[in-house]
Amino acid sequence: MATAALTRKKRAWTDKELEALPKDGYKYELLDGELIMSPTHARHGEVSMRIGGLLLHFADRNELGKVYDSSTGFRLAPALLLSPDVSFVSKARLKKILVAPDKFLLGAPDLAIEVLSPSDRLKQVHRKLDRYFDHGVRLVWWVDWTKEQLHIYTPDSVSALTRPTDILSGGDVLPGFKCRLSRIL
Repeated sequence: MATAALTRKKRAWTDKELEALPKDGYKYELLDGELIMSPTHARHGEVSMRIGGLLLHFADRNELGKVYDSSTGFRLAPALLLSPDVSFVSKARLKKILVAPDKFLLGAPDLAIEVLSPSDRLKQVHRKLDRYFDHGVRLVWWVDWTKEQLHIYTPDSVSALTRPTDILSGGDVLPGFKCRLSRIL
């Protein structure tokens, strides 16, 4: 993740200011008042779409909630607007955080998925993970496609899938969801 050079750090950004940022191919997020932008490579996009497609099919078929792509902003606090690469919001949570379809969601997703890019700084990624859990995310999948690994974070545990035959489960967040790691990577 690169820090945007066009702006300075400030504690509060309005939705209007964020929406007015240039449409230059970067995904902009707000992490503790710092504007960050993340360009992504082809493999990153491919992995995001694979996992997003699997989740979308499962969530729609089972009427569990909505799946969002990386362009969807979750306003967690005045100085915190994050856009996971893929996210899932249950029907129950959606009723609480969807203010209007043309606004940022006002709260956290149930599941946030981050697909690492070569430019990501681990310290910043861990800060994002902490903020997700601070604001109610129940599950985070952190995909490291360069190492062909998927790390599973809950508020109380961390585990990893490292073999193509390992099975990813949706746990309590997406009951019944299962797929082999090889379908994602």
